Amino acid sequence: MRLSLPVNTDADDFQRHFNSDVWRQAAAIICARHRIPHTSLLRSPTGENVIFFADERAIVKIYAPLRLQHLRERAALELASRARLGIETPEVMHAGEMEGWPYLVMTRLAGIPMHEVWPEIEERGRLEIVSRLGGALRELHARPASPAPPELNRDWRGYVEGKARESVERQRACGANPEWLESLPGYVASRLELLPALFEPVLLHGDVHPGNILLARRGGRWRPTALFDFGDSFCGFHEYEFVAPGVLMVQGRRELQRALLLAYGYAEAELDANLRARLMLLTILYECSDLRKYALRLDPRAAGLTLEELEAAIWTFADE
Repeated sequence: MRLSLPVNTDADDFQRHFNSDVWRQAAAIICARHRIPHTSLLRSPTGENVIFFADERAIVKIYAPLRLQHLRERAALELASRARLGIETPEVMHAGEMEGWPYLVMTRLAGIPMHEVWPEIEERGRLEIVSRLGGALRELHARPASPAPPELNRDWRGYVEGKARESVERQRACGANPEWLESLPGYVASRLELLPALFEPVLLHGDVHPGNILLARRGGRWRPTALFDFGDSFCGFHEYEFVAPGVLMVQGRRELQRALLLAYGYAEAELDANLRARLMLLTILYECSDLRKYALRLDPRAAGLTLEELEAAIWTFADE
């Protein structure tokens, strides 16, 4: 059965068709194709791809063909499945294509999306959650990722240099203040030498934040139970992994940042100004970097800080 799915030519075209009813029909056909019984198909309200929950059993994820995320996610989940994270990751049940649109069918994991309960969790509970998350990331990165699968192989040095060249225009498009735009070239250049030229690449999830983590109550406490959405994964320098949680979960929170980093394996002495400078550089080079948005999450007045002041306001773990 043909549905005449949209012909996807660019990101804007995809967005125009993103909420079309045709996707529910597509998900139903995919379930029938792979004999996945279900009583309901619930569309996820979040995510940049088209996602449906087939009861509590499976997730049908239909990808925009432009970014080849389906290849990255499938390869990353295969690597992640070999690690002992202490939390679950999805298992790929089926893969295929429908009218040019790639899809994966994955196991649905138990838990409550972290973003739904994070604001209500007290500080002690948050410290425990981020500590467990730091340990899980340590285990994820401990699994050898070299040589990297071709789907996850990225020229890290080329990526860094490209994002450095694009940094001013990217932040300009995000509404950065003029002082940042003027300071960015020198600021980035002065910190690039802090990134190691030689390192062992690791599998990076690339987008660890409360929307991609599941929690469950155990013994009266919230615990992370699952990490999902590996569509932005690639192999690279391990400290890049801290940017997403750093600006979307523990921004400006000294003790939470320290708990995350110490649980990952950093020594107290390593939580210094050099690490802070590297993480701020990686924040600027991040694929979805938006310094103005990160500043506003801290305080409306933070959008007027200098870059050095913003670095210290976002990344607060270091002793001066």
